[in-house]
Amino acid sequence: MCGIMSAEDILFEMPHFSQYKIVVAGDALVGKTQLVSVFTKRDFEHKPTAGADISFLKLRGSGDQTTTAIFWDLSGQPAFDKVRPLFYEGAHAIIYTFDVTRKNTVLSLPSWVKEAKKILPDSPAILIGNKIDLENEREVTDDIGLKFADKMNASYFPTSAIKNIGVGTAFASAIRRAVYFRDSQK
Repeated sequence: MCGIMSAEDILFEMPHFSQYKIVVAGDALVGKTQLVSVFTKRDFEHKPTAGADISFLKLRGSGDQTTTAIFWDLSGQPAFDKVRPLFYEGAHAIIYTFDVTRKNTVLSLPSWVKEAKKILPDSPAILIGNKIDLENEREVTDDIGLKFADKMNASYFPTSAIKNIGVGTAFASAIRRAVYFRDSQK
């Protein structure tokens, strides 16, 4: 199933008839699937990911212009460690995700970056700190998220999938980075 947005929602000119692959990576239960679902389907969907889930978002500009963002939501379960690197191949951007209520998920970011950089050494990234709606359970501040993002040469976006806070802005940034990256490789 795919959602439809206008080019204005992404805030830049979309290339004609293009596809961009964006990988969503991070520990299990940080909310990757929910973030993708809220962005692509405009619906909160709670389900575990086995291996990888793929979601599409068609973006329409003026006239016949069409672009498709393809989100590869990778399972964070350790059982998929050996096969997960196969899913990075050909990605134009990466969305690293952690849960602000679990400090261990931000501390594992370096291993996620290392795993992705083996396959995609130059791919641009953003960093999402999800579940900001759970303020009373928060273990990771936005300052820590910003420091990690700075080390990763990425932008940081605090989000809440369940309340749809910051999701569109974060994913639009990932799409812009994917477009600029792929188009600069031509």
